[in-house]
Amino acid sequence: MNNKDLRMALVLMVIFIILYAMSFSFQSSGVVKSHTTAAFFPRVVLLVAMFLTLIMIIQSIRQGPDAAKKKMDKAVVKRVALTMACAAGFGLGVVYLGTLVSIALFIVATMVVWGVESKRVIIITALLTPLLIYLVFNQILLVQLPSGILI
Repeated sequence: MNNKDLRMALVLMVIFIILYAMSFSFQSSGVVKSHTTAAFFPRVVLLVAMFLTLIMIIQSIRQGPDAAKKKMDKAVVKRVALTMACAAGFGLGVVYLGTLVSIALFIVATMVVWGVESKRVIIITALLTPLLIYLVFNQILLVQLPSGILI
């Protein structure tokens, strides 16, 4: 990372900290009977994001400014762009197909984009992940996941 990347990582860290602080203002509507609050999941995601950003900052400091001279492989850039497109498709899919179906489709798409060739691994992952998410959120945490127009 170069100084520009270090500055970007620091800006991201500040944004994540501000969002984390804002999460303390979230209030549950009381519609869903749950022993978790509305801020639980956003806080977990933000803590993970802060941890990963901290790793980026430490790594950029250790590598110094010379590490920025390396160029990224075009295939990696293409995979990252396609993964971002998959994420955007996931966001639209949640609205129309529902969360669990969209998660399964997102997993299939990203695994194909990143070159996973084993159809068995793709299918098992795409089926087990939404099932585990359903069990954890709907059954254990009693958090209703968004359903789409079709489902």
